[in-house]
Amino acid sequence: MLDSLRLLRAMNGIHEEDVLMAEQIYHDKQITKHIKARRIITFALAAALILAMGVGAYAAYGAIASPESAEKVALEQIEEWKKLGILSPELCFEGHADAIYEIQEENGGSYWYGRIFRHHYDVRWYFRRDGGPKYGCNIGVDTLSGKITAASLYAVPDETDAPVDETTIRGENGQDVVWYYYENFDDIIPADMTLDRFCTLLAEYWGFSGYRFGDKAENADSNQQTPPDGSMLLTDIPKVYGRGTYLNIFFEGDPDNAPMYIELDQFPGHTCVIVGTNHALG
Repeated sequence: MLDSLRLLRAMNGIHEEDVLMAEQIYHDKQITKHIKARRIITFALAAALILAMGVGAYAAYGAIASPESAEKVALEQIEEWKKLGILSPELCFEGHADAIYEIQEENGGSYWYGRIFRHHYDVRWYFRRDGGPKYGCNIGVDTLSGKITAASLYAVPDETDAPVDETTIRGENGQDVVWYYYENFDDIIPADMTLDRFCTLLAEYWGFSGYRFGDKAENADSNQQTPPDGSMLLTDIPKVYGRGTYLNIFFEGDPDNAPMYIELDQFPGHTCVIVGTNHALG
C-alpha cells in the first residue's frame, strides 16, 4: 500500500482516499491475492484515473516529485543553459546540493508585481572564498515544467585574477580589514555576451516570443532614465546602486505580464549574476 500511495502522490490530483476505495473494492472481489497482483492493479488504476482526469495530471509532476529529482533537474537545466550559450562552459557544481527547499505556491501581491510563484524547489550549492568550491548558486526550478525560474550564480576569482578595487573597513577586533572586489563575471557568463543576446536566449528558453526593457517608471528601484542599448555588453549595464546593476525585462507572452530581471553584483571576494522572476524587486 505504501508503494502504491507514494506512486500516486507523485501523480498530481489523485487523492489517497480514491486509491484506498479502489483497492478495497478489489480486495472484496478477491482479485488481489498477493503483493505482485496489487501492484499491477495499482498501476492500472493510476492509468485509468489519469485518463479520466486528462493527460495533464501525469505531466504535472513529470519533472519534479522530490528533492532528489529537483537536484537532478537543476543540474540538467544548468547544462541546458550552457548548451544555449547563456552560461560560461566552465561553470559547474560538484557533488550533491548543500540544501534543497520546497517552496509552496503563493501569490506575491503588488510588491511582487502580482506574479504568482508556482510550486518550486530552491536548490543550493555553496561557494567559499577560502579555497573551497569556486561556484555557488540558488537555482529555483518549477515543479511542473522543470524550468529554471530564478538563478543566483556566484563565482570566486582565480588566484591569477587581479582585484579592480578595494575597501578598508574596521574589523571586530579594531584591526583594519581590506575587502577586494573583482570583475570575474566571465566565470559565469560569456565575456562577449550582449544584453540583446542574453535576453534572446532567455526568451528562447522560457518560450517567449520577444522582450523589451523596462523604462524609468518600470524600474522604480533604479536610476535608469531610458531603456539601455541592447547592443552593449551585459557587463556594461550602468550600475544603479553601489557595485550592482538592476534591469527589469518584460517578455512577450508572459501570462503574468510581470518583469523578469537581470542583476550583476560585485561583493568582497566574489561576483554574482542573478536572473529570473522570484525576486523582491521584480
